[in-house]
Amino acid sequence: MTPRRLPSVPSSPIAVARRGVLIGGPALLLAGCGLLPAGGEDGTPAGGSDAAEGAEPADGSGATTPPPGTAATLDFDVLEVGDEVTAGNLMSRVEDSETLIHPYAQAAVVASVLLESLTAEQYTALTGEEVPPAEGGEDGEAEPATTVLPGEMKRFLLTAWESTDPGWTPQPDPHLSTDLHIAHGGNEAIRLDPAGEGDAERSGIVLAIVDAEPAPDAVALRADMEGGIQQLSLVDGSVLTTPAPRLYTRGLEVEVSDADVLDTSVADGFGQDVMTLHGTVEEAYLSPFVDSGLDYGGHLGWAEEGEIHLVVPLTWDRDYSANIEELTEVVLVLPDGTELRPAQDQARMFGSAHRRPIATFTVPDSLDSATVEIRPRFTQVLDEDFEQVEEPLTATLTFA
Repeated sequence: MTPRRLPSVPSSPIAVARRGVLIGGPALLLAGCGLLPAGGEDGTPAGGSDAAEGAEPADGSGATTPPPGTAATLDFDVLEVGDEVTAGNLMSRVEDSETLIHPYAQAAVVASVLLESLTAEQYTALTGEEVPPAEGGEDGEAEPATTVLPGEMKRFLLTAWESTDPGWTPQPDPHLSTDLHIAHGGNEAIRLDPAGEGDAERSGIVLAIVDAEPAPDAVALRADMEGGIQQLSLVDGSVLTTPAPRLYTRGLEVEVSDADVLDTSVADGFGQDVMTLHGTVEEAYLSPFVDSGLDYGGHLGWAEEGEIHLVVPLTWDRDYSANIEELTEVVLVLPDGTELRPAQDQARMFGSAHRRPIATFTVPDSLDSATVEIRPRFTQVLDEDFEQVEEPLTATLTFA
Protein backbone atom coordinates (compact mmCIF):
# COMPACT_ATOMS: atom_id res chain seq x y z
CA MET A 1 0.00 0.00 0.00
CA THR A 2 1.07 3.60 -0.40
CA PRO A 3 0.15 5.65 2.67
CA ARG A 4 -0.69 9.30 2.33
CA ARG A 5 1.66 12.04 3.41
CA LEU A 6 2.81 11.94 6.98
CA PRO A 7 1.21 14.09 9.68
CA SER A 8 3.02 16.96 11.30
CA VAL A 9 5.63 16.43 13.97
CA PRO A 10 3.95 15.40 17.25
CA SER A 11 4.46 17.54 20.29
CA SER A 12 4.52 14.64 22.76
CA PRO A 13 8.05 13.78 23.94
CA ILE A 14 7.11 10.09 24.09
CA ALA A 15 5.85 9.81 20.53
CA VAL A 16 7.20 6.80 18.68
CA ALA A 17 9.09 8.82 16.12
CA ARG A 18 9.45 12.24 14.57
CA ARG A 19 7.44 12.40 11.35
CA GLY A 20 7.54 14.53 8.22
CA VAL A 21 10.00 15.16 5.44
CA LEU A 22 13.67 15.04 6.37
CA ILE A 23 14.71 18.49 5.23
CA GLY A 24 16.62 19.97 8.15
CA GLY A 25 18.73 16.89 8.87
CA PRO A 26 19.81 14.92 5.81
CA ALA A 27 19.55 17.73 3.27
CA LEU A 28 21.83 19.95 5.31
CA LEU A 29 24.30 17.15 6.00
CA LEU A 30 24.53 16.24 2.33
CA ALA A 31 24.81 19.88 1.29
CA GLY A 32 27.68 20.26 3.73
CA CYS A 33 29.70 17.60 1.90
CA GLY A 34 28.98 19.08 -1.52
CA LEU A 35 26.31 16.62 -2.52
CA LEU A 36 23.39 18.96 -3.11
CA PRO A 37 24.13 21.96 -5.33
CA ALA A 38 21.47 24.52 -6.04
CA GLY A 39 21.09 23.44 -9.68
CA GLY A 40 19.88 25.59 -12.53
CA GLU A 41 17.03 28.05 -12.30
CA ASP A 42 14.87 25.76 -14.40
CA GLY A 43 15.34 22.91 -11.97
CA THR A 44 17.78 20.92 -14.12
CA PRO A 45 20.70 19.24 -12.34
CA ALA A 46 23.83 21.33 -12.03
CA GLY A 47 26.48 19.87 -14.31
CA GLY A 48 24.19 17.14 -15.61
CA SER A 49 24.11 15.91 -19.19
CA ASP A 50 21.42 13.89 -20.94
CA ALA A 51 23.70 12.86 -23.80
CA ALA A 52 27.18 13.28 -25.20
CA GLU A 53 28.12 16.60 -26.71
CA GLY A 54 27.29 16.75 -30.42
CA ALA A 55 24.59 14.09 -30.23
CA GLU A 56 21.51 14.42 -32.39
CA PRO A 57 17.91 13.48 -31.63
CA ALA A 58 17.12 9.85 -32.31
CA ASP A 59 13.56 8.65 -32.97
CA GLY A 60 11.54 11.27 -31.15
CA SER A 61 11.52 9.28 -27.89
CA GLY A 62 13.43 12.01 -26.07
CA ALA A 63 16.68 10.01 -26.10
CA THR A 64 19.71 11.00 -28.14
CA THR A 65 22.22 8.93 -30.09
CA PRO A 66 25.97 9.50 -29.66
CA PRO A 67 28.25 9.37 -32.72
CA PRO A 68 29.12 5.85 -33.96
CA GLY A 69 32.05 4.19 -32.27
CA THR A 70 31.92 6.39 -29.14
CA ALA A 71 29.38 4.69 -26.88
CA ALA A 72 29.09 1.50 -24.83
CA THR A 73 25.91 -0.01 -23.43
CA LEU A 74 26.08 -1.15 -19.80
CA ASP A 75 24.31 -4.05 -18.13
CA PHE A 76 23.99 -3.95 -14.33
CA ASP A 77 21.23 -3.60 -11.75
CA VAL A 78 22.35 -1.23 -9.00
CA LEU A 79 25.72 -0.04 -7.68
CA GLU A 80 26.81 1.96 -4.65
CA VAL A 81 28.37 5.34 -5.43
CA GLY A 82 31.26 6.77 -3.47
CA ASP A 83 31.96 10.07 -5.25
CA GLU A 84 29.52 12.47 -3.57
CA VAL A 85 30.73 15.54 -5.45
CA THR A 86 30.23 14.08 -8.92
CA ALA A 87 26.87 12.66 -7.92
CA GLY A 88 25.83 15.95 -6.38
CA ASN A 89 26.62 17.84 -9.55
CA LEU A 90 24.24 15.57 -11.44
CA MET A 91 21.34 15.29 -9.01
CA SER A 92 18.62 17.72 -7.97
CA ARG A 93 17.37 18.16 -4.44
CA VAL A 94 14.19 16.25 -3.52
CA GLU A 95 11.83 18.22 -1.27
CA ASP A 96 8.73 16.01 -1.15
CA SER A 97 9.97 12.57 -0.12
CA GLU A 98 7.93 10.68 2.42
CA THR A 99 9.77 9.53 5.53
CA LEU A 100 10.06 5.83 6.25
CA ILE A 101 9.95 5.18 10.00
CA HIS A 102 11.41 1.97 11.42
CA PRO A 103 13.24 1.15 14.65
CA TYR A 104 16.72 2.67 14.15
CA ALA A 105 15.83 3.99 10.67
CA GLN A 106 14.08 7.20 9.69
CA ALA A 107 14.86 7.52 6.02
CA ALA A 108 14.02 9.79 3.09
CA VAL A 109 15.24 10.45 -0.45
CA VAL A 110 17.17 13.72 -0.55
CA ALA A 111 18.41 13.97 -4.14
CA SER A 112 17.76 12.20 -7.44
CA VAL A 113 17.98 12.35 -11.22
CA LEU A 114 17.15 10.19 -14.27
CA LEU A 115 19.77 10.31 -17.04
CA GLU A 116 19.81 9.07 -20.63
CA SER A 117 23.60 8.67 -20.57
CA LEU A 118 26.81 9.34 -18.67
CA THR A 119 30.16 10.56 -19.90
CA ALA A 120 33.13 8.27 -19.44
CA GLU A 121 34.48 10.56 -16.75
CA GLN A 122 31.19 10.59 -14.86
CA TYR A 123 30.85 6.81 -15.03
CA THR A 124 34.38 6.24 -13.74
CA ALA A 125 33.96 8.78 -10.94
CA LEU A 126 30.64 7.29 -9.82
CA THR A 127 31.58 3.61 -10.01
CA GLY A 128 35.37 3.50 -9.76
CA GLU A 129 35.40 1.37 -12.92
CA GLU A 130 37.05 2.06 -16.25
CA VAL A 131 34.68 2.50 -19.17
CA PRO A 132 34.28 -0.49 -21.50
CA PRO A 133 35.34 -0.30 -25.17
CA ALA A 134 33.06 1.57 -27.53
CA GLU A 135 30.72 -0.41 -29.72
CA GLY A 136 30.52 -0.14 -33.51
CA GLY A 137 33.96 1.26 -34.19
CA GLU A 138 35.43 1.22 -37.70
CA ASP A 139 37.81 -1.55 -38.82
CA GLY A 140 37.09 -3.51 -35.64
CA GLU A 141 39.05 -1.09 -33.50
CA ALA A 142 37.84 -0.93 -29.88
CA GLU A 143 38.52 2.52 -28.51
CA PRO A 144 37.42 3.39 -24.96
CA ALA A 145 33.90 4.70 -24.96
CA THR A 146 33.35 8.37 -24.28
CA THR A 147 29.63 7.84 -23.53
CA VAL A 148 27.92 5.03 -21.63
CA LEU A 149 24.28 4.12 -22.18
CA PRO A 150 21.81 2.16 -20.02
CA GLY A 151 20.25 0.16 -22.85
CA GLU A 152 17.17 0.43 -25.02
CA MET A 153 14.17 2.01 -23.28
CA LYS A 154 16.27 2.35 -20.12
CA ARG A 155 17.69 5.22 -18.09
CA PHE A 156 20.20 5.67 -15.30
CA LEU A 157 18.72 6.45 -11.89
CA LEU A 158 21.11 8.28 -9.58
CA THR A 159 19.63 8.81 -6.14
CA ALA A 160 20.73 9.70 -2.62
CA TRP A 161 19.03 8.75 0.66
CA GLU A 162 19.75 9.44 4.28
CA SER A 163 18.48 8.03 7.57
CA THR A 164 18.64 9.23 11.15
CA ASP A 165 17.59 7.71 14.48
CA PRO A 166 13.80 7.94 14.92
CA GLY A 167 13.98 7.77 18.71
CA TRP A 168 11.61 4.79 18.68
CA THR A 169 9.57 4.35 21.84
CA PRO A 170 9.79 1.96 23.54
CA GLN A 171 13.39 1.45 22.53
CA PRO A 172 14.04 -2.10 21.29
CA ASP A 173 16.34 -4.45 23.14
CA PRO A 174 19.99 -3.51 22.58
CA HIS A 175 20.80 -6.74 20.74
CA LEU A 176 18.27 -5.95 18.00
CA SER A 177 19.13 -3.94 14.89
CA THR A 178 17.38 -2.86 11.71
CA ASP A 179 18.69 -4.68 8.64
CA LEU A 180 19.00 -2.42 5.59
CA HIS A 181 19.13 -3.45 1.93
CA ILE A 182 18.94 -1.77 -1.45
CA ALA A 183 16.40 -3.69 -3.51
CA HIS A 184 16.25 -3.67 -7.32
CA GLY A 185 13.09 -4.89 -8.98
CA GLY A 186 11.86 -6.30 -5.69
CA ASN A 187 15.01 -8.35 -5.02
CA GLU A 188 17.60 -7.55 -2.37
CA ALA A 189 20.66 -6.41 -4.31
CA ILE A 190 22.95 -4.66 -1.79
CA ARG A 191 23.22 -5.45 1.91
CA LEU A 192 24.04 -2.34 3.94
CA ASP A 193 25.43 -2.13 7.44
CA PRO A 194 22.62 -2.76 9.95
CA ALA A 195 21.55 0.19 12.09
CA GLY A 196 21.39 -0.27 15.85
CA GLU A 197 21.28 1.51 19.18
CA GLY A 198 23.68 4.45 19.21
CA ASP A 199 24.68 3.79 15.59
CA ALA A 200 21.60 4.58 13.52
CA GLU A 201 22.73 7.31 11.12
CA ARG A 202 23.12 5.98 7.60
CA SER A 203 23.31 7.50 4.10
CA GLY A 204 24.09 6.37 0.61
CA ILE A 205 24.01 7.06 -3.11
CA VAL A 206 23.15 4.43 -5.68
CA LEU A 207 23.31 4.22 -9.46
CA ALA A 208 20.83 1.87 -11.10
CA ILE A 209 19.58 0.97 -14.55
CA VAL A 210 15.80 1.25 -14.66
CA ASP A 211 13.01 1.48 -17.20
CA ALA A 212 12.73 4.80 -19.00
CA GLU A 213 9.61 5.47 -16.91
CA PRO A 214 10.48 3.52 -13.75
CA ALA A 215 7.87 2.16 -11.37
CA PRO A 216 8.23 3.34 -7.76
CA ASP A 217 9.42 -0.12 -6.66
CA ALA A 218 12.18 -0.31 -9.29
CA VAL A 219 14.77 0.61 -6.63
CA ALA A 220 14.00 0.76 -2.92
CA LEU A 221 15.55 1.01 0.51
CA ARG A 222 14.31 -1.96 2.55
CA ALA A 223 14.29 -1.92 6.37
CA ASP A 224 13.62 -5.07 8.39
CA MET A 225 13.52 -5.85 12.09
CA GLU A 226 11.99 -9.06 13.43
CA GLY A 227 10.11 -9.67 10.18
CA GLY A 228 8.56 -6.21 9.96
CA ILE A 229 9.54 -4.98 6.50
CA GLN A 230 9.15 -1.44 5.25
CA GLN A 231 10.33 -0.11 1.90
CA LEU A 232 11.04 3.41 0.68
CA SER A 233 11.04 4.03 -3.06
CA LEU A 234 14.33 5.51 -4.19
CA VAL A 235 12.55 6.51 -7.41
CA ASP A 236 9.88 8.86 -6.08
CA GLY A 237 10.36 8.85 -2.29
CA SER A 238 7.08 7.10 -1.46
CA VAL A 239 6.65 4.52 1.30
CA LEU A 240 5.91 1.33 -0.64
CA THR A 241 5.20 -1.26 2.05
CA THR A 242 4.76 -1.20 5.81
CA PRO A 243 3.49 -3.55 8.53
CA ALA A 244 2.24 -0.49 10.41
CA PRO A 245 -0.04 1.73 8.28
CA ARG A 246 -1.08 3.75 11.31
CA LEU A 247 2.41 5.21 11.43
CA TYR A 248 1.49 7.14 8.28
CA THR A 249 -2.28 7.53 8.41
CA ARG A 250 -2.88 8.49 12.06
CA GLY A 251 -0.82 9.81 14.90
CA LEU A 252 0.58 7.69 17.70
CA GLU A 253 -0.07 10.19 20.46
CA VAL A 254 -2.49 9.48 23.31
CA GLU A 255 -4.19 12.22 25.32
CA VAL A 256 -4.80 11.41 28.98
CA SER A 257 -7.71 13.22 30.64
CA ASP A 258 -9.93 12.96 33.72
CA ALA A 259 -7.31 10.92 35.54
CA ASP A 260 -8.15 10.05 39.13
CA VAL A 261 -5.44 10.34 41.79
CA LEU A 262 -4.95 7.97 44.72
CA ASP A 263 -3.21 9.17 47.87
CA THR A 264 -3.58 6.60 50.58
CA SER A 265 -1.79 4.72 53.36
CA VAL A 266 -1.88 1.04 54.22
CA ALA A 267 -1.24 -0.31 57.68
CA ASP A 268 2.11 -2.03 57.66
CA GLY A 269 1.66 -4.29 60.66
CA PHE A 270 5.38 -4.92 60.89
CA GLY A 271 8.38 -2.65 61.14
CA GLN A 272 6.60 0.63 60.38
CA ASP A 273 3.23 2.24 60.95
CA VAL A 274 1.98 2.64 57.38
CA MET A 275 2.99 2.36 53.77
CA THR A 276 2.10 5.47 51.74
CA LEU A 277 1.07 5.39 48.09
CA HIS A 278 0.52 8.00 45.39
CA GLY A 279 -0.91 6.73 42.12
CA THR A 280 -2.38 8.05 38.86
CA VAL A 281 -2.05 7.86 35.05
CA GLU A 282 -0.12 10.70 33.46
CA GLU A 283 0.94 9.39 30.05
CA ALA A 284 0.39 6.73 27.40
CA TYR A 285 1.47 6.13 23.81
CA LEU A 286 0.90 3.81 20.87
CA SER A 287 3.55 1.74 19.11
CA PRO A 288 3.31 -0.78 16.26
CA PHE A 289 6.43 -2.59 17.51
CA VAL A 290 7.20 -3.44 21.13
CA ASP A 291 10.20 -5.56 22.01
CA SER A 292 12.01 -3.98 24.92
CA GLY A 293 11.22 -6.10 27.94
CA LEU A 294 8.84 -3.55 29.46
CA ASP A 295 8.99 -5.42 32.76
CA TYR A 296 8.31 -8.96 31.57
CA GLY A 297 5.46 -8.22 29.20
CA GLY A 298 6.81 -6.23 26.33
CA HIS A 299 8.09 -8.79 23.84
CA LEU A 300 5.05 -8.45 21.62
CA GLY A 301 6.83 -7.81 18.33
CA TRP A 302 4.91 -6.18 15.48
CA ALA A 303 1.18 -5.69 15.93
CA GLU A 304 -0.99 -7.74 13.60
CA GLU A 305 -2.92 -6.11 10.77
CA GLY A 306 -5.68 -3.91 12.18
CA GLU A 307 -4.06 -3.71 15.61
CA ILE A 308 -1.69 -1.43 17.52
CA HIS A 309 0.06 -1.72 20.89
CA LEU A 310 -0.89 0.67 23.69
CA VAL A 311 1.71 1.33 26.39
CA VAL A 312 0.59 2.90 29.69
CA PRO A 313 3.36 3.70 32.21
CA LEU A 314 1.71 4.22 35.61
CA THR A 315 2.67 6.77 38.21
CA TRP A 316 2.74 4.48 41.26
CA ASP A 317 4.97 5.78 44.04
CA ARG A 318 4.91 3.80 47.28
CA ASP A 319 7.10 3.02 50.26
CA TYR A 320 8.77 -0.32 50.60
CA SER A 321 7.14 -2.76 53.00
CA ALA A 322 8.14 -6.38 53.53
CA ASN A 323 4.77 -7.18 55.11
CA ILE A 324 2.37 -5.66 52.56
CA GLU A 325 1.47 -7.65 49.49
CA GLU A 326 -0.02 -5.59 46.68
CA LEU A 327 -2.68 -7.34 44.60
CA THR A 328 -3.65 -4.31 42.50
CA GLU A 329 -4.97 -4.97 39.00
CA VAL A 330 -5.21 -2.78 35.92
CA VAL A 331 -7.54 -3.28 32.95
CA LEU A 332 -8.35 -1.40 29.78
CA VAL A 333 -12.06 -0.87 29.20
CA LEU A 334 -13.10 -0.40 25.57
CA PRO A 335 -16.15 1.71 24.60
CA ASP A 336 -18.26 -1.45 24.15
CA GLY A 337 -17.44 -2.59 27.70
CA THR A 338 -14.81 -5.17 26.73
CA GLU A 339 -12.05 -5.46 29.34
CA LEU A 340 -8.50 -6.19 28.23
CA ARG A 341 -5.74 -7.46 30.51
CA PRO A 342 -2.18 -6.23 30.07
CA ALA A 343 0.59 -8.37 28.61
CA GLN A 344 2.45 -8.07 31.90
CA ASP A 345 2.11 -10.44 34.86
CA GLN A 346 0.24 -8.17 37.26
CA ALA A 347 1.82 -9.75 40.34
CA ARG A 348 5.17 -8.61 38.98
CA MET A 349 3.83 -5.24 37.85
CA PHE A 350 3.00 -4.18 41.39
CA GLY A 351 5.40 -6.46 43.24
CA SER A 352 8.22 -3.95 43.64
CA ALA A 353 8.31 -0.50 45.15
CA HIS A 354 11.42 0.27 43.11
CA ARG A 355 10.08 -0.28 39.61
CA ARG A 356 7.51 1.78 37.74
CA PRO A 357 4.58 -0.42 36.66
CA ILE A 358 3.91 -0.50 32.91
CA ALA A 359 0.78 -1.95 31.31
CA THR A 360 0.86 -2.90 27.62
CA PHE A 361 -2.27 -3.77 25.65
CA THR A 362 -2.98 -4.69 22.03
CA VAL A 363 -6.00 -2.82 20.71
CA PRO A 364 -7.79 -2.26 17.37
CA ASP A 365 -5.93 0.43 15.41
CA SER A 366 -9.26 2.09 14.63
CA LEU A 367 -9.95 2.70 18.32
CA ASP A 368 -10.62 6.33 19.20
CA SER A 369 -10.78 6.12 23.00
CA ALA A 370 -10.60 3.77 25.98
CA THR A 371 -10.51 3.91 29.77
CA VAL A 372 -7.73 2.66 32.01
CA GLU A 373 -9.06 1.32 35.30
CA ILE A 374 -6.79 0.53 38.25
CA ARG A 375 -8.20 -1.53 41.14
CA PRO A 376 -5.97 -1.14 44.21
CA ARG A 377 -5.96 -4.01 46.72
CA PHE A 378 -3.55 -4.84 49.56
CA THR A 379 -3.05 -7.68 52.05
CA GLN A 380 -0.53 -8.42 54.81
CA VAL A 381 1.82 -11.38 54.82
CA LEU A 382 1.60 -11.87 58.60
CA ASP A 383 -2.14 -11.31 58.87
CA GLU A 384 -4.26 -13.45 56.55
CA ASP A 385 -7.43 -11.61 57.58
CA PHE A 386 -6.13 -8.17 56.59
CA GLU A 387 -7.35 -6.68 53.32
CA GLN A 388 -7.58 -3.08 52.15
CA VAL A 389 -9.44 -2.29 48.93
CA GLU A 390 -9.50 1.22 47.46
CA GLU A 391 -12.00 2.68 45.03
CA PRO A 392 -10.91 2.09 41.41
CA LEU A 393 -8.99 4.85 39.64
CA THR A 394 -9.83 5.64 36.05
CA ALA A 395 -8.31 7.75 33.28
CA THR A 396 -9.69 8.47 29.82
CA LEU A 397 -7.39 7.85 26.86
CA THR A 398 -8.08 9.55 23.53
CA PHE A 399 -6.13 8.43 20.47
CA ALA A 400 -4.95 10.74 17.72
